[in-house]
Amino acid sequence: MVEEHILSLPFKSFFDSAATGVALADPRGNILVVNPAFMRLIGRRPEEVSGRNILNFIAPEKIRDVRDMLDGLATDSHQRYKSDVVLSHSQGHALRALFGAALVQDPAGTPLCMMFTVSEIPVDQPADEAATRASTPARYIDKTCLKIFDVIPQILLFISQARHIEGINKQGESAFGYARQELISCPVETLFPDLTWQTPVPDAAHHAVRPLFAVHALHKNGERIPVLLDLRAVHAGDKTYWLGIVQHLTGHKTAGDANVSTVSRDPVTGLYTRSMFLERLQHAASRAERDEKKLGVLLLDLDRFKEINDSFGHEGGDELLKEVGERIAAFLRKSDTVARLDGDHFAILLEGLKKSEHALATAQKLLGAFAAPFLRQEQDVYLTPSIGISIFPEDGMDGDSLIRDAQNAMRMAKKSGGNAFQFYTGEMNTRAIERIRLDSELRRALKHGQFAVYYQPLVNATDGRAVCLEALLRWNHPEKGLVPPMSFIPLLEETGLIEQVGDLVLRAACQQLKALRHNGHGRLRVAVNISARQFLQKDFAATVEKILKETGADPRALELEITESVLLRNTENVGRILASIVALGVRIILDDFGTGCSSLSYLKHFPIHALKIDRNFVQGLPRQRGDLAITNAIITLATDLGLKVIAEGVETDEQHAYLREQQCHELQGFLFSRPMPAEEVGPWLNKQLH
Repeated sequence: MVEEHILSLPFKSFFDSAATGVALADPRGNILVVNPAFMRLIGRRPEEVSGRNILNFIAPEKIRDVRDMLDGLATDSHQRYKSDVVLSHSQGHALRALFGAALVQDPAGTPLCMMFTVSEIPVDQPADEAATRASTPARYIDKTCLKIFDVIPQILLFISQARHIEGINKQGESAFGYARQELISCPVETLFPDLTWQTPVPDAAHHAVRPLFAVHALHKNGERIPVLLDLRAVHAGDKTYWLGIVQHLTGHKTAGDANVSTVSRDPVTGLYTRSMFLERLQHAASRAERDEKKLGVLLLDLDRFKEINDSFGHEGGDELLKEVGERIAAFLRKSDTVARLDGDHFAILLEGLKKSEHALATAQKLLGAFAAPFLRQEQDVYLTPSIGISIFPEDGMDGDSLIRDAQNAMRMAKKSGGNAFQFYTGEMNTRAIERIRLDSELRRALKHGQFAVYYQPLVNATDGRAVCLEALLRWNHPEKGLVPPMSFIPLLEETGLIEQVGDLVLRAACQQLKALRHNGHGRLRVAVNISARQFLQKDFAATVEKILKETGADPRALELEITESVLLRNTENVGRILASIVALGVRIILDDFGTGCSSLSYLKHFPIHALKIDRNFVQGLPRQRGDLAITNAIITLATDLGLKVIAEGVETDEQHAYLREQQCHELQGFLFSRPMPAEEVGPWLNKQLH
């Protein structure tokens, strides 16, 4: 019974505390149970609602609309509806609300109940905006719906037309070992790697189309689970999804199936076996080819392990191998795969690599993992690994090729003396060596104060007066001189050094602010670039506040420049950090605007003060049609939102004139000044005044 599900935990706690009004009714619309939010919206007690038809609580002028919804659900059980309606309150007044209706069914297609959701529409919301909300695709895969589906005992998931997972219920999370957020937007092959389904495009006339598949589901731990996947077309507004209903095929193993846990796990280490690793590698290579991404294969062999194994015996050697496996796994991402191939040979699969260098970073971490000794029979045992690396697609397009190339690379690492890693290709190995050298030099630069802060002025587009200085990081290399920032900043990001170096730049900029005010340039602002990693570090807002207090800088004259990539992170956390920083009086600039992929809605929801047009759009002004269109669009957008507009990379008088004519507020570029060391800022400003 539906009532029994509602009265059971944990669903009841959600049902009672939901801000949205929710009512469950029988297929005729007679209410079975409602939550407190629903009663609050219509001003009635439970006994006044239970057993009555939902139409009794709809204003007369909207009854026909709701009846049409119910009739639609009776003829098309997969449809979902949302509409702007008027509720009839017990006190006699009308209440505008967004009303949703859907039919909840069990996997056999038997109706369980109707679900109605009600949320109040603000009085000041225009009718056309409400209509837009009502006509927006009913996000049936929303939190309310998923919570309802969580009480259904079968595994349910939603799949988009693009074959991506859009939702899964609690039973699915439990069955496959994933948290819901880990699967959202992932390809359906993440769960069903051998699915050969070619997605048909269902429409209202083809609901009879129900693909049914006997496949293996892939658990997060690598186990293959035989299941029956039943797919049904469902509509949400103008979008169509597939509802997947998954049933375990216990007792229906094929002739070739063995006990999954036995064949997939190494009995000594508990890691994946060779066969399981090769299978996962093949699936990963197929996904990487389809998604045009890289993956890395690392083969790790323990140096001189036979001698150690002979010393401690077979049992002691097995215990040591188990500890090695645990230590390797501890230094990997959850999405990585680690296996014991045989003996003292381990294999690691790295998926979703953006750059080949990320495999290098993992190899470095693994070498570091072996720096600490292993304790065996009250003795410190030191082990070192030799690691071979191959990269898809550069070194091979299939699992066998990648394994072979990684083995060859591993042998080269062992021949060089061990305790090292080697890429299969010579070119990548050269790059790896260069990266290690650069990493070492950057750490030395931080220790010995080789980093310096230069300043590039921003000028008023109308009169050319300096209004701001952007703080820019430079590296004074003892042998190479001034190193271009793009040669080392990406590595600072990867290694995490950017947090320390970023704080150094922020402190120098605040000290410069204090010096400017002391020397009569108090109207000038200073802008500092903040990386995503630095911005999201723990207590970043508190760090900004601390530096401002220690330097005595005016927070109202400080600007922090962030890129669109920052806004793509955990939006709730980003919003809190931005709010804390703005509360100090600091201004936020969105740098390189137009080059990222953030939603324009962020400009409305986050406290952004200015947009900075990327130099790539400025270079072609005023002749390149595309640059003109993009630049004008950004200026218009910013103006309409009440934001300041800054253009960087201005190098010609023509660009200056055009941007001034388009009412861009501030300009930056070599036309006005190159970046200069702190000691040259004062003379440059004094010269500008005369």
